[in-house]
This record gives sequence, C-alpha cells and structure tokens, in this order.
Amino acid sequence: MTLGTMAVDHEQRIDYDKLRKDRLEKTREQMKKDGLGAVLLFDPDNVRYVTSTKLGEWVNNKLNRYTLLAEGHD
Repeated sequence: MTLGTMAVDHEQRIDYDKLRKDRLEKTREQMKKDGLGAVLLFDPDNVRYVTSTKLGEWVNNKLNRYTLLAEGHD
C-alpha cells in the first residue's frame, strides 16, 4: 500500500503529464469523429477532464465558468 505520491526509483507511478495529454487527445479525437469544430463545456467535471483544473464545490451548478476547446488550437 502506498500513501501519497512519493517518488520512488523502482516503479512507475501515476504519470500526470501523460494523463492530461491523453485526456485532451481523446477529446479531440471524439470531436473529429462527431464533426465538431469546437466544444463549449460548462459542466465542472467536463471542464476538469479537458483542462485538468478543479475548483472547489462552490463552482457546481454555476454557469459562470466554462471552457472552449476549438479544433487546432490550445
């Protein structure tokens, strides 16, 4: 059992950079499959998935935070 995200030299733990990159890549692939040039996200879970950012619970059920992901743009 491992507690926390302590670094060790003998095993690969969670690669957060790869996780973020893969999530964004999966989203872009799905956009392409669905023929979408952009998506506008309001749900905090979707915003977190695409941007890898999370704010506190106070942001839930509020539409004043959003993310625009456009094809070919960061």
